[in-house]
Amino acid sequence: MDFAPEQLLAWLESLVQTPLVFALALAASTFVTEDGAVIAGSLLVGSEVASPLLVVLALIGGILGGDIILYAAGWSARTLRPLRRSLPIKKAKKLRQWLRGRETAVLFFSRFMPGTRLITYVSFGFLRLSLLQFTSVMLVAATVWVTALVFFISEIQQALATVGSVWATIIAAFSAILFIYFAPRLIARLKPAKDLQAMPGMKKGN
Repeated sequence: MDFAPEQLLAWLESLVQTPLVFALALAASTFVTEDGAVIAGSLLVGSEVASPLLVVLALIGGILGGDIILYAAGWSARTLRPLRRSLPIKKAKKLRQWLRGRETAVLFFSRFMPGTRLITYVSFGFLRLSLLQFTSVMLVAATVWVTALVFFISEIQQALATVGSVWATIIAAFSAILFIYFAPRLIARLKPAKDLQAMPGMKKGN
């Protein structure tokens, strides 16, 4: 399966007539290209091909599932040496003291800052911090991120419908790419985001 953006969009559109299959496919596609899946789903909403609620729920489900898998990988690494060697958890033990009082903020802002997610989610699992807290915070963060993107993209697409569906789709997709690129850079200026970037084990530039 080739998951180039335009082919992903066409593939998902072919499944819309079967909502359950479409939702599962959209959720699964987040494991391959999270941003691509969000953009594709949003464009289908903007063209009124797919239900906004179905798209949002499917994307949230896929993203949250991927986050939990990373948490589980970190959890398992405590007992599986090969996994422990392959994951970025060398400084995870130093995190417990640093994370005290910061867990919720670190988790929430990691969703909006690519490059911080892997080490954050794996470390939370490795340290065996609360799965309930992890899941709850990531659910809220994914809901905020996905809902904002879906409605931002689809509203632009619908507002430009008068210039033609093709141009409306192209402009909406380009706007989405800009949003995904610049939003994390704006969020990075906030104090909790700066704390996340200063987390022990976090590589500079992430």
